[in-house]
Amino acid sequence: MRLHGKAFKFVMALLALAFLFAVHFSQRRMNQFRAEKKLTHTEQIENLPPSLAFTTVVLGGFRGLIANVLWVRAVQMQEDGKFFEMAQLGDWITKLQPHADHVWRVTAWNMSYNISVKFDGIKTPHVRWHWVKRGIELIRDGGLKYNPHSAHLYHELAWHFQHKVGHNLDDAHRYYKSAWCMEMMHDPGPDGRRGTEDDIFDGGVIGTRRDGYLDLLDPQTDQDRRRLKRLVEEFKMTPEKMKAVDDLWGPLEWRLPDAHAIYWAQQGIEDVTGRFDLDADGVLNLDEEKAAGGDFLKLRRIIYQAFQQAYMQGRLVSAPPRFNYGYNGDLVDRVNQAYETQMQAKRDEDAASNTDTGLAEHMSTGHKNFLRSAVYYLYLHNRMDDAAKWYKYMVDLYPQSIPVPGLSLDEYCVSRVQEDAGETDHNQTKAVIGGLLLQAFQYAANGEDDQFVGHKSLAIKFHNRFEREIGISTNRVGLPPFKELERQVLEDLFRPNSYMMHPVLLEQLRLVLKLPEEYGKNLEPFPDPQQPVEGPAPEPVPEG
Repeated sequence: MRLHGKAFKFVMALLALAFLFAVHFSQRRMNQFRAEKKLTHTEQIENLPPSLAFTTVVLGGFRGLIANVLWVRAVQMQEDGKFFEMAQLGDWITKLQPHADHVWRVTAWNMSYNISVKFDGIKTPHVRWHWVKRGIELIRDGGLKYNPHSAHLYHELAWHFQHKVGHNLDDAHRYYKSAWCMEMMHDPGPDGRRGTEDDIFDGGVIGTRRDGYLDLLDPQTDQDRRRLKRLVEEFKMTPEKMKAVDDLWGPLEWRLPDAHAIYWAQQGIEDVTGRFDLDADGVLNLDEEKAAGGDFLKLRRIIYQAFQQAYMQGRLVSAPPRFNYGYNGDLVDRVNQAYETQMQAKRDEDAASNTDTGLAEHMSTGHKNFLRSAVYYLYLHNRMDDAAKWYKYMVDLYPQSIPVPGLSLDEYCVSRVQEDAGETDHNQTKAVIGGLLLQAFQYAANGEDDQFVGHKSLAIKFHNRFEREIGISTNRVGLPPFKELERQVLEDLFRPNSYMMHPVLLEQLRLVLKLPEEYGKNLEPFPDPQQPVEGPAPEPVPEG
């Protein structure tokens, strides 16, 4: 007996419901079996809207087609400025096609650079930081999980730390730096939530020392084991790799973002060379570099660019809530090494490929400009021997770096002061003011009152001119009050292991300024830039 019309349709509908009911009970077991046997590169997608979830289940293996349709829609939303909607689409696309690294990059960029700036950087910097942090986490926790060999993602992550968090182009950049410093120094405690009674404010993954990660190489306490677990699981870093980067490029200040830019760039460089250095000669020729992807050269640039930035702002002066950072003259040698290493690597690649890309000479322009500034700031900070050493190095390597042949160090630095009279760069101006104040206090200690007053007056003029020139941008790149800058320089002079002034002169300065006898005794010492980074002592070798 054949079924016709409504009866036939009714039976077919019942059969369809029965099959869907059966699939409902078997799908979970099937997904588990696929995961256990590693039969798929993608995971089961959850929390999709009903229409997308139904379409995904129906089309099954055509999820790539769905991702393409969504990507076209996301691009249109970006053009229309609908960034929040685009972020949601990007989340779905990364779940559909987790191995498409460009989707992770664009979605993270959208969160950090487009969505974040929809909120006021002065009134609600914490909201901006929420989106910037989400962009970082998207690449680090998701993108690199599914694409561990993507040079593009390593570069994007390093760039976020160097540019978005480390630079001063965002109104909320100081908040970003302070928030990241807190991430490194603040342990939320066993409950994992900030602002509760079990918070440990000096027990973050780094703690109160720039090299606090060394405690985690061989953790001895429950707190250190929890810190290590958080470092690995939350920040996707290991103390062994941090030590390797510090040995290669340090000492780095791991509580500030520039160190993390260098860390992730170095991880990307090592991954690329490990996979594409086919000759195992430590050099990528042009064919190997092309196979590795275009971001390999960008990873190398991150190293010296982040270093140069760290040189200008890579010393943590005070931790939150009195967060401040400043010039770190101890990094001059490391920045120079970073430039030389990357330039030589490019020359070696050109030689291996029997070509000349000219990129090494392009890098040398940045190297020359760095040396010109380094000499000047060392001079301003009264490190005359270092300034003379690097001035000779600079003139020998780049004779054209000085305006007139035969110019003395003093004459060169005076000419730079005149140039800086019109400078509006935040970090540079702060370094100049710090250097002038340092020299002013040196004159005061020697009893040269006129020179003391003159240099301090010049520092005040630099400060006032800068604040006047930047106008409405004060909240973004404004300087701390002059009294605060003066206090910072004075505290640096009186730190227990300060190298800036002879003890006899320091005592004379204390008397001139009528400071208490115990002034500076409770300040944190400077980290020793010459001290080697050491891990725990090796286990004793059993005898016999």
